[in-house]
Amino acid sequence: MGKNKLQKFSEMEQFPHVFQYTFASLQDMKEPFEKKGKWAEFFKNDNPIVLELGCGKGEYTVALAELFPEKNFIGVDIKGARMWTGAKDSFKKGLKNVAFIRTNIEIINAFFDENEVSEIWLTFPDPQMKKVRKRLTSTRFMQLYQQLLKDGGLIHLKTDSNFMFTYTCEMVKANGYPVDFCNADLYHSDFSDDKILSIKTAYEQQWLDRGLTIKYLKYRLMHKPDFVEPDVDIEYDSYRSYNRSKRSEKDSSGSTINKAMDLKSIQNLIEKRLASLDLGKEPKGLYEPISYEFSLGGKRLRPACALLACQMFGGDVREALSAAIAVETFHNFTLLHDDIMDKADKRRGKPTVHKVWNENTAILSGDAMLTLAYQILAECRPNVLKKLLDIFNKTAMEVYEGQQFDMDFETRDDVAVEEYMEMIRLKTAVLLAASLKMGAICGGASESDAQLLYDFGINVGLAFQLKDDWLDVYGDTETFGKNIGGDICCNKKTFMLISALAKADAGTKVELQTWIDKEEFDREEKVSAVTAIYDKLEISELAEKEMREYYQKAMDALGKVSVPDEQKQTLSQLADDLLYRDK
Repeated sequence: MGKNKLQKFSEMEQFPHVFQYTFASLQDMKEPFEKKGKWAEFFKNDNPIVLELGCGKGEYTVALAELFPEKNFIGVDIKGARMWTGAKDSFKKGLKNVAFIRTNIEIINAFFDENEVSEIWLTFPDPQMKKVRKRLTSTRFMQLYQQLLKDGGLIHLKTDSNFMFTYTCEMVKANGYPVDFCNADLYHSDFSDDKILSIKTAYEQQWLDRGLTIKYLKYRLMHKPDFVEPDVDIEYDSYRSYNRSKRSEKDSSGSTINKAMDLKSIQNLIEKRLASLDLGKEPKGLYEPISYEFSLGGKRLRPACALLACQMFGGDVREALSAAIAVETFHNFTLLHDDIMDKADKRRGKPTVHKVWNENTAILSGDAMLTLAYQILAECRPNVLKKLLDIFNKTAMEVYEGQQFDMDFETRDDVAVEEYMEMIRLKTAVLLAASLKMGAICGGASESDAQLLYDFGINVGLAFQLKDDWLDVYGDTETFGKNIGGDICCNKKTFMLISALAKADAGTKVELQTWIDKEEFDREEKVSAVTAIYDKLEISELAEKEMREYYQKAMDALGKVSVPDEQKQTLSQLADDLLYRDK
């Protein structure tokens, strides 16, 4: 257990309004809990008692106490390190109508006498989609609540979960409980209690920022001897909260929803999905080159980012898998055609498709890959497909624009660094950024958060391409996966060359231009000579400085995304790996 947690537990022991009892400690007590049946004495009044079960940080408990001083509020949760926040806040504010009990909700009747509680709040409880006995609105808990809640006492449920809301509505209906209010979109309903509407904890705001609705149900628990558990088939939620414990459940199709996956597991999932594509069909001359292009491997950076972005916002990565694979298919299509246009002999250390077959075959197989990308994308959920298609199409056109700029630069001697950076933004960065944004949308991110991840992707993508330019000059053939100096030999307008032309004095510029103009040359000699010019002009250091600046812009955007920092670590580490890679 962390030192910080122990400090909080110790501090809470000193708070006069906090009671900490485990199941074992209650069993060891010879007498019942000292406040059971005597809470009026503790609060020094006979005002109604309201419980918030699963109170977390206690924000809602404290907010209710401030809004309704004529009632007494008690927050209950087993997580003491979280509860400490509300306990300390209420203590500092001097609120006399607030208390907290750190214990398991399953034994809540040990703390209250019959009819001692007037209302119960259940704020964003875990839906427990697989374990009905742990679900706080199950009939098991209704039986428990009626041991302490007054007959006809109110129960309030606020939830983001459609599963939880639907289940509870069915449970209420099956047991004949009177309903005071029920709406699947609280903030666009006719609910008129402005005080309640004014309370939005950070947890609740999380859902609103993601564009999800808050469901609210207020019903009365009428005491009864028998309970009816609803027998209904309810579709499971396909996303997860930022902070809710990771669950392994099954969705409505019976597929398992995995716990949070690390990068390696995500890459394995991507490879497995790519391997499952039906590419063994006739004619083999069309499909075998596609399989070969995929077999060349690569980091699977773009699809991995899509799945990581989805997971960051609590989504099940499988919800974003089709989008991720569509992006990877499109990316490989562009590489296949780029290799033809660039007359590249090797891709990731292996012969390119047009070298293994021929250019006509490579062009046609590339066309088929583009169509395949759209077929895969069409498998995405209908409620997000339009957004994903818009991003995908916009990105595809930008990639083509970037490729055209790249080809135009081949015949120009006046390309500026700013033009080059715009070209690589279009040709390279937008696809990485789109992957992140599409994954975020699949995960339920808000528009602002999805855009921040897009900005993160743009800047990471720019840093990535600058690193690629640098590696083409200063990398190692064995680890880089293609011949060093390829850009130098074909006079490609990279950041390195453009910066050297801009920075060189008259004599050095003439020397560099001489090498550019040579139609026949010894490859090793040209690469060595141009690299020496770059060294003289400190182009390597200039490129590395640019990389770091774009990296910092990326990290600034990632830092603003409204999820806990620990959920950004994988993307943060990925950005580090791209900047400091050697291949």
